[in-house]
Amino acid sequence: MVEAVTTALRRLPLLLALIALPFSVFAHRLDEYLQATLVLIEPGVIRLQINLTPGVAVAEQVLALIDRDRDGVISTNEAAAYAEQVRHDLALRLDERPLELKFTTSELPPPGELRTGLGIIQLEYVAAPYQFAPGAHELAFENRHQTNLSVYLFNASLAKSSAIQITRQTRNDNQSVGRIEFAFHPPPADLSSAKRIVLPLSLALLAVVIGAVKLRKRTLSASGR
Repeated sequence: MVEAVTTALRRLPLLLALIALPFSVFAHRLDEYLQATLVLIEPGVIRLQINLTPGVAVAEQVLALIDRDRDGVISTNEAAAYAEQVRHDLALRLDERPLELKFTTSELPPPGELRTGLGIIQLEYVAAPYQFAPGAHELAFENRHQTNLSVYLFNASLAKSSAIQITRQTRNDNQSVGRIEFAFHPPPADLSSAKRIVLPLSLALLAVVIGAVKLRKRTLSASGR
């Protein structure tokens, strides 16, 4: 039961992405490699979550790209090498400026599960751009991985930060290329930290001034005598 729940949660991002999938894609699942990309934009970081599902008819071709030594086991090194191969086939640009993607995590099911057409390869990459300037921005994405086998999905995930607002999404016909227009509205500066610093300094300065006044009074009183 626990394993079933875990599997369902692991596949949730893909299920959400399927909402945007044209119906015609489902008719060709067995002989195509479905690549669904979810994009999460947060202040200072962009995260790509890619779910790849080979259909039964193309599973062996995909496994040949991953299990290079043909031993029937996907090793850690083979998984990392495949993640790098996919990364080289991706392009990401922010406001026409290329961004460098860095591989972060992966989860690859065993070959037997992939051969059933139900196994999902999960890869995650991040790009850390310069801090967004306030205002409108455009993120462009292209996936060129295994174009002869694949169908694609591209969708923006709901931003966790209220400072990011997705305003528009566009895609080409097969969704291998997509654009996300978004706005960044940084929250007002937090004055609480400044208050914590200024108040003690003001009190200290006031104490110095009061002390100086008292000292002057005592000096004047002494000189008057």
